[in-house]
Amino acid sequence: MHIKKYIFSLFIMGAMFFLMSPTTVFADSPVTSTDFYKTYTDVSIVKIAAEKGTVDQQIADYLHSSKNPIDVKAAVVNALGWKIDGKNNAEDYVKLVYSKNIYELDIDSLSGDEIFCISYMMALDDYFHVDKALTLMDKAYEKNNTSFTIAIIRSVLKGQTALDNGNWGMVWFNTENVLNDKTLVKDMKQEAIDNILAYMKLYDGYITDKPNTKAVLNRLSGNDRYSTAAEVSKYGWSDQAKYAILASGNSFPDALSAAPLAKKYDAPILLTDKDKMPEATISELKRLQVKSVYIVGGTGVISSNIDNELSKIGISCIRLQGKDRYETSVKIAEQLGTPTELAVATGDDYSDALSIAPFAANKGMPILLVPKDNVPDSIKAYLANKNIKKTYIVGNCEIISDNVGNQFPNGYRILGSTKYARNQAVISEFSKDADWNTVFISSGENFPDALSGTAIAARSASPVILVSSDSSILVNTYMKNKTSLVSKFNVLGGESVVPSSILNSVFSLGNIIKNK
Repeated sequence: MHIKKYIFSLFIMGAMFFLMSPTTVFADSPVTSTDFYKTYTDVSIVKIAAEKGTVDQQIADYLHSSKNPIDVKAAVVNALGWKIDGKNNAEDYVKLVYSKNIYELDIDSLSGDEIFCISYMMALDDYFHVDKALTLMDKAYEKNNTSFTIAIIRSVLKGQTALDNGNWGMVWFNTENVLNDKTLVKDMKQEAIDNILAYMKLYDGYITDKPNTKAVLNRLSGNDRYSTAAEVSKYGWSDQAKYAILASGNSFPDALSAAPLAKKYDAPILLTDKDKMPEATISELKRLQVKSVYIVGGTGVISSNIDNELSKIGISCIRLQGKDRYETSVKIAEQLGTPTELAVATGDDYSDALSIAPFAANKGMPILLVPKDNVPDSIKAYLANKNIKKTYIVGNCEIISDNVGNQFPNGYRILGSTKYARNQAVISEFSKDADWNTVFISSGENFPDALSGTAIAARSASPVILVSSDSSILVNTYMKNKTSLVSKFNVLGGESVVPSSILNSVFSLGNIIKNK
């Protein structure tokens, strides 16, 4: 039934294209209509892939080898093609190379090229559902963010998601961002690029000039902060999750730096009381079939009783803690490898760290927390021998003093007179990386619901917009030319946390479909 509906929708879109421009030929979708492999048929392995359409050992060995160029690998995967009832090339490839299934892989141990090949095959295998493929493609991009090939194919997958959600404008918007990114190395034939652009540019002109009447408004909420976190997890992780992050539902500081860790392990953030896990949290851990939990914070905020409860339901735990919130942020940062960029936010309020969390996480940047006037020894020790090329410091001197800011290498301040102005400044700073297809809306006055939302927002660098009754005019002005880009508005929290009156005044959502 789903396939029939999808085919019907494609037919309607094709008819609309024809009516808008009779010379426009109907095309399926970004994933299925960008057959650029034809510009690489002078390469024998590409011809073999096109003829076979399925992965065998020869093709798997070529894709797995680090000696082969990424653009030819992309052409090989593209040549394997797609079928309306699906393929299993990604699964077959992983079995041939790793003797495992995809969800048993330690993705973070793989190279960007390896992740790219797997994710692109996943998208072609099932182009009706590319969310998981896009999550992996984001990881490939994180590991190799200078490859034009990876960036342009990532834009194709993002375009597929946008098209599926009826947001035509974002198809070209994402691709155009890649073309304008001067940091990318063009490691793909120009003929192949032209082939991709020929389809993607069909959506040029559908960006911001039309009112958004197709967007969906979802409320992700429960009876309390713990069940809300569980609902956010269910929305983002419909299947299993090997890892989860467990944070205090009563104290924000320790968990502010957790989003990059959640992104690394593709883990939801769930909440707990100090001495006993709420039933909503336990049920969600069981549903996800979580194997390991990262507890963020010391026993002063999450007692050892929680470790014991986890053990009783067969879940191992790793506790990341320091003597204070600042050292805890360092302990989390140490789990993220060797970064070249950092995010720095105040540890005295949650809003600035939450604003930058999706973008920091998407780029693999640790979030370090600092007090206003001094840099803790734990952070100084962490910075030693690090080759940090840029430090994003959120806030002016009244939030983080120059004495602190100047001790971070290559500091760059993101300014704003209020938390809401800084929220917008952060989003603007990372607009090139932001995925406007989905936006998360959170209270600027209530931390728990927003905290859980950072994990899912981090998957695609979706902006988290902070709102309150006092910020309506400011946020409305900022969002005026962006609302039409959005297919989904996900509200973090119930009516008492983010009232509908604020949503309507800020985003003009009166005509938008409400799911909950």
